[in-house]
Amino acid sequence: MEALIRQEADWILSQQLSSGAVVTAYPGQAKIVPYFAHLALYGPAAWGLHLPRIQAYLHWYLSRLERPDRFGVTGTVYDYYLDEKGMEVPTYGYDSSDSYAATFLTLVRFYYEAGGDREWVEAHWPELEVVAGGMLATLQKDNLTLARPDWRVKYLMDNCEVYRGLKDYAWLLIKAGKEGEAERYEVLAGKVKKALETKMRCNGGYCPAIYRAGLRRRPNWRRWYPDALAQLFPIITGVLHPQEENARRLYANFLRNYPDWYLQTKPENFLTTLVVYTAALMGDNWRVRRYVEGLEEDIIGRGHPWPYHAAEAGVLLLALKTYLAGNSSY
Repeated sequence: MEALIRQEADWILSQQLSSGAVVTAYPGQAKIVPYFAHLALYGPAAWGLHLPRIQAYLHWYLSRLERPDRFGVTGTVYDYYLDEKGMEVPTYGYDSSDSYAATFLTLVRFYYEAGGDREWVEAHWPELEVVAGGMLATLQKDNLTLARPDWRVKYLMDNCEVYRGLKDYAWLLIKAGKEGEAERYEVLAGKVKKALETKMRCNGGYCPAIYRAGLRRRPNWRRWYPDALAQLFPIITGVLHPQEENARRLYANFLRNYPDWYLQTKPENFLTTLVVYTAALMGDNWRVRRYVEGLEEDIIGRGHPWPYHAAEAGVLLLALKTYLAGNSSY
């Protein structure tokens, strides 16, 4: 297992550019998508691996904060593509303003926990505060965020990540002795959690999105994305504790609809490693083992074919960290 962990961490960092950016190699084009870079680096950071390389990415992200971006929002980072000369070219767009910022703050916490690099964090408080502002730039009166200023949809996945980002930023502030500021973000996190429970819970799970005029779409468990996948995010981000009854019911609903998920490890039927991370959090150990065994044979052993990419590997490392913490004799 140790060899697998180091191999995947090395593979993730093999996709880092000299600038510090981490590339997601889409078929036909290499792109820099910060959201996926954050998930990719969660794994090595959680294991305390390649910390100087992770710091290089943190510098890359902070150096590209928009002040403001083309939508008038300060604290966002665009996606980039590589031109024929390998130059990083901004797309002047991003999938979400709330999740990119939230997951960056979570990555900073992983990095701090792994190395205790208080000096780096203290040296970058002004930029981190800008990132926190970008995360909350689309916060609405109901305490849920819009995905982007120009895409007025409140997604379950995004708001779960915002909750986690708020909690992690509050944790960083406490570590820096800024308890008063931390309390503000803890309160905001509590409001987001309450809004998720009161406004998005429905039909044995959560609404995957709330649209304009408060239109809620009930989850269709047979639609994998975003409906079914989104149901895992309250567990992944800590909105629900794995031992809570609501978490157990939610995971049971998922298993009823996807009983064979742990067998889907081939490129043609691959299910994201976010599922095995959820299973590890829920203590579903035998499915975790079966999935990882299949992944080693069908994906990792075959050179990481698409759709497996760096973010999938990063989340896998989180799953293994969680699994091994509860199975020290493995």
